[in-house]
Amino acid sequence: MITIKPDASLLPLNTMRIDGTANYLIEFENADDLHRLLTDSACEYAVRNGLKPIGQGSNLLFTRPRYDGALLKCTAGNMAIIAEDCDSVTLRVDAGVELDRLIARCCDDGLWGIENLSLIPGTVGAAAVQNVGAYGVEFKDVVRAVNCYNIAERKTCTLDVSEIAYGYRDSIFKHQPAKQQLIVTSVEIRLAKSPTPQLGYGHLSSLVADSSDIKAIRQAVISLRRSKLPDVDETGSAGSFFKNPIVSDHRLEEIRSLAAAHHIDTSAMPVYDVADGKKLSAAWLIDRAGWKNAKEGHAAVWGLQPLVLVNADGKASAADIVRLAELIVNDIEAKFGVTLSPEVEYIP
Repeated sequence: MITIKPDASLLPLNTMRIDGTANYLIEFENADDLHRLLTDSACEYAVRNGLKPIGQGSNLLFTRPRYDGALLKCTAGNMAIIAEDCDSVTLRVDAGVELDRLIARCCDDGLWGIENLSLIPGTVGAAAVQNVGAYGVEFKDVVRAVNCYNIAERKTCTLDVSEIAYGYRDSIFKHQPAKQQLIVTSVEIRLAKSPTPQLGYGHLSSLVADSSDIKAIRQAVISLRRSKLPDVDETGSAGSFFKNPIVSDHRLEEIRSLAAAHHIDTSAMPVYDVADGKKLSAAWLIDRAGWKNAKEGHAAVWGLQPLVLVNADGKASAADIVRLAELIVNDIEAKFGVTLSPEVEYIP
């Protein structure tokens, strides 16, 4: 079923709690709904300026008081087993399913692979687009295929994981012209029946007495997240605001030298080996540059995790958030020679 809501409030549609209005909010359940929407002349007015798919708005920043277009939100919440063998189970999960609801069910059923992503806000569809990750695991690790509706061709299609060009918080879905968009309708994920714990990131392993207890791992992850990150129901935020930068070995030495010139000790700077080079901790850089608890207007850096920018008192404007982010980016560039890129998507 399609529901079209004109002049929709943005407040319940983004976890940063920035208020505003969208021309339209369009809710749908499946690909058939999208086909009717895009082929029915009576709906033309609602889609004239393009469709912007959203999940729970946990990775978005609306930068203007009015969004001059239509927001597209999947409301379907089905999860079903579509294949099974002695080692694994493959699920088809609707794009509108809350990610943490899926993870809770999988942990209850003893299905391994996404427990480290526990408590990440958002939907399954958004997780497939963003390739969310935490504690050494990324959503792409379990994705086998993504089912979509092709706007340009007015038909459904299925992309194998090899066709999605997954990267660090990236996929082909983030680089599509509006009129050639693929709208995610469901995701197929494969999970293991036997324990496959991933406890090598940070001190997660120290919080888990039994590595074969998937529910204990989920609770440890939840405990860690709650100890560092704001509850979006209480404090507006969009999670990690910046990506962790990836640099070459040569650039790493330049970064250390520049930091030393600013009297910043980098001997304990976290550095992780990744396929493309060395991944640095954006949180560490922001902290050492002196930005923890900094404020700009009604926006602030979260004191327990400097990678997070928050709507401190519920009164922040998008301009407050953008300005604080710009100040941080400029200062990190000056002190380390590293340009931070936002993980949060700016919506004009």
